[in-house]
Amino acid sequence: MAFLSSAHLTIAPVALPLLSAILTLALPRFGRTLSVLGALATLAAAMALVTQAASGNDAVYLLGNWQAPFGIALLADRLSAWAVLATAWVLFGVLVFIVGGDQDRAAFTHPLFHVLWMGVNGAFLTADVFNLFVFFEVMLVGSYGLALLGAGPREAAATLRYVAINLAGSALFLIAAGLLYGVAGSLSFADLAQRLPALAPADQPLARAGAGLLAVVFLLKAAALPLSAWLPQTYGRISPVSAAAFTLLTKLGAYSLLRITSLWGPALDDGSFSNCVLLAGVGTMLLAGFGALASLSLTQVATWGVLGSSGFLLIVFNVGSLQTLAAGLMYLPASAASASALYLVADLHARGRLGNAKLWLLAAAVCAGGLPPAASFLAKIQALHGLLASSAFAWVTVALLLASLMLVIGFARAGLRAAGAVGGPAHCVERLALLWLCGGVVALTVFAAPVQRYALAAAAGLASPNAYVRAVLGARPVGVMP
Repeated sequence: MAFLSSAHLTIAPVALPLLSAILTLALPRFGRTLSVLGALATLAAAMALVTQAASGNDAVYLLGNWQAPFGIALLADRLSAWAVLATAWVLFGVLVFIVGGDQDRAAFTHPLFHVLWMGVNGAFLTADVFNLFVFFEVMLVGSYGLALLGAGPREAAATLRYVAINLAGSALFLIAAGLLYGVAGSLSFADLAQRLPALAPADQPLARAGAGLLAVVFLLKAAALPLSAWLPQTYGRISPVSAAAFTLLTKLGAYSLLRITSLWGPALDDGSFSNCVLLAGVGTMLLAGFGALASLSLTQVATWGVLGSSGFLLIVFNVGSLQTLAAGLMYLPASAASASALYLVADLHARGRLGNAKLWLLAAAVCAGGLPPAASFLAKIQALHGLLASSAFAWVTVALLLASLMLVIGFARAGLRAAGAVGGPAHCVERLALLWLCGGVVALTVFAAPVQRYALAAAAGLASPNAYVRAVLGARPVGVMP
């Protein structure tokens, strides 16, 4: 990636999946090869982006060479680059599994997969509200198609419910964007961070209403209680391979909420909103724990694990401690990769091909359950340490431990039931994909020290958002002198 400037590197995680989708659609005979090559290129771009962000260089790309807040800006800071790398790691592993299991014979599998990838990356990198909406919709188009590939009546019904709930969320998103633009005259994250504190007192209620509606949309995407019912009804019923590709979509809701609260929170939140989100996160984790206890299949327990990880992120992102926030950033890729691995193991079990892959059943269950040596275990220990630093969060600590215990019991029971099944061998490429996903979780543990330094630096940047504002609004179009 040395041939790319820092600014052009920012657009690469969006442009490469788009190019891959176009090529695999135009040249279906070479679709598999082009898809894997495109995935490798996107993964390499994500790694380069994290390397660049680790140096503290927030790179901004101005689409169309229009300066923010009037044009579309993409920004890669430590947080967004880390999320893009997590996405690349998970989706590359899922794609390798799909290819290895010969599950890409349905038309448009590869184009839809890369459209999903493009939407997720764009949502992590965008620096304004409206284009966040656009990338959400791009992501959802890909997810709708993947959920319906090879679907029977049961899967189709689950997908229709998923489409309906997301259409409602999109409508709320547009209303929220309209309110914010009407009252503040801008939709740029950075510009709003400057304009919202300066609003007249008469305009503050409308601004809070717009930001509140936007938060509801993000909580819906994160499947937070009481907006959780759609996730078990969708992820638990569609193809496990499709669900494995969707594990980061709920993380995107938590990420978006973190982004706007870090930038706009001081102007709009008096503490009551953070407390509500904290309660929602605790309730979501407890709901996931009870759901895991009531589940017997690997697919269902993996789904409750995804819901529990979403609740955990909502908790640690809203406590207000740098330590817990850094723990959440470490937990995000580990939980997504382990949940995807468990879904893929569930797919092997459903197809009767778990015979020589039971080691990966154990590895996926250990990683998803947050047991050592998984990085999610270290992240939870760090989060507990941060929570126990304040007696006000003692009840949160008890709830988190209880929910985690219930999830571990659910994973253990479903795993033991699946381990007793007799089946044929999994393809070596499918096992390689599981090694990629589970190995990534263990690698985060091995390199925990540099990962934690990176996460703490990202958390410090969120606590002092002025650098983000300066980077976006200070970026100059090419050829224009400052």
